[in-house]
Amino acid sequence: MDEGIQAAQGIDQGGDEGLAGGTAQPCKVTKGKPGRRKKTRPLTPDLAREFVVTIRHFLPDLAAWFGEIKDPRESGQATYPLKLLLLQGVLMYLTHSGSRNHFNNWVADAVQMARLLGRLADCEAAAVAHLDTLESVLRKMDPIRLELVLAAAIRRLIRMKALDDWRVGGRFLLAVDGTGMYVFNKPHCEECLKTEHADGTVTYSHKLLVAFLVSQDGFALPVACEFIENAGGTYVKQDCEQKAFRRLERRIRDLFPQTPFWLLLDALYADQNIMRSCFSYGWNFCIAFLDTDMPALWMEAQALLALSPGQRASIKLPKKEGSRDVAWINDLAYEGLSLSVIFQTDYDDQGQLVAQFAHLTARPIDRNNVWSVASAARLRWRCENEGFNVLKNGGFALEHVYSRNPTAAKGYCHLMLIAHLIQQLLVRGRLGAVFKTVFKSFKNYGQKLAQSLATYVLPDDLPMPGQIRLSTA
Repeated sequence: MDEGIQAAQGIDQGGDEGLAGGTAQPCKVTKGKPGRRKKTRPLTPDLAREFVVTIRHFLPDLAAWFGEIKDPRESGQATYPLKLLLLQGVLMYLTHSGSRNHFNNWVADAVQMARLLGRLADCEAAAVAHLDTLESVLRKMDPIRLELVLAAAIRRLIRMKALDDWRVGGRFLLAVDGTGMYVFNKPHCEECLKTEHADGTVTYSHKLLVAFLVSQDGFALPVACEFIENAGGTYVKQDCEQKAFRRLERRIRDLFPQTPFWLLLDALYADQNIMRSCFSYGWNFCIAFLDTDMPALWMEAQALLALSPGQRASIKLPKKEGSRDVAWINDLAYEGLSLSVIFQTDYDDQGQLVAQFAHLTARPIDRNNVWSVASAARLRWRCENEGFNVLKNGGFALEHVYSRNPTAAKGYCHLMLIAHLIQQLLVRGRLGAVFKTVFKSFKNYGQKLAQSLATYVLPDDLPMPGQIRLSTA
């Protein structure tokens, strides 16, 4: 790679045909006006090495966590250890292969990748397993065991204080939202959600509810998920996002009993039962507040706001993006609960209205915390952009059917979320400063990672960095 401007070697007298068909001529340099300096290109990092360093730094016990899962296969009959298969499943997503077949084709003879996986898993690996082997294991394994690994990874990051700068008011921001996974014209399984459309057509789908730990600077680390699905044909009413949320919140409480959360939710969750459970767990929340969903409460909030002229503030937005006005009220009574409301109004640099937002929250608002509340309330969109958009369009192929077996499909989904977490630690950790310049796109990055994993020879004494800072790039 070029390290800078190379020394001149004289004028080339050969027949270098330029883009216009003429002979290329040396640039005329006028005294005092040198030609444009050539930009120094950053060296392409060895992705396999950076992957290993990232895992050993942030998640050194990842293979051990996989190894704690009970292997559903007959004892002594397995060629590949379970932890090796699960690590390989994570690599399928990290390399953005898009399907099991593509990954199998990429790594059919990747002996070095097998050795690298063996070193990470602390076991012998002479070859990379065919992913049909992983498929047969996931069909028999309880997928909740993989969610425990995801939770262990988040707890590790919290304990090592890698995420401390993400706290707002001492709490981690947890954005929760649902998305569709895949849709069929015929029933895929007994757990499919049935949708009858206005034109008379019927579709059968699977949906997913995910909780992401989000930050101001663009991270969305998956924490836990819940599948929105019917109960095998014995249900009275179909499953929905709110029902799935009640199951998910109980599991989050059990997985993180002492972690203070601040839930960021859309207007679908403006329900007194959901609010009460958040109060009982000691969680704060910001829920989108719409006049169409809660008209009586909205009118009461507007009346109280008119009586509180001192509870207003305004700031100029950076880069001439206009201004933002906020107003707030406390002690809003709702079904025996005491809530606070924050209103936000954005204007452009010409003073024209751009957008308006309102959120219900569980904690009192004052001038000391109003701007942190205002900023946190609007971060729920991180789970859409850095979360679902990346999972669907950034190489993970969330909408691809990795397995038609319902149990295995859930296992693949959990492995995908683990890979999504690791990718953010890798891309915005060691690679944060050069990623965009070197790789341009996630598709190119995934291909380069697969190539590097297939050829990299892991040294016995790989030096480790003292610390890795998560980039804001």
